[in-house]
Amino acid sequence: MGKKKSAKHKNKKDKKKHQAVSAAGWKTKKKCCRSNPRCKKCPVVYTRLLKAGAFDEGGDFREQLKHARRW
Repeated sequence: MGKKKSAKHKNKKDKKKHQAVSAAGWKTKKKCCRSNPRCKKCPVVYTRLLKAGAFDEGGDFREQLKHARRW
């Protein structure tokens, strides 16, 4: 018999509140790594794409993603 894990630690794995999922199925990381260029899973890139309207049908997603990842 080992130590019992508290309920606090059990629920930590089950809750994935740090991952935001959009209607398009885009998952983001909890924190930004601030690398150059920013990674595709970065929350900063996700918010820039939302502001630009990249998830709408009318926009060119590749160009907007390229622009959002710039430092």
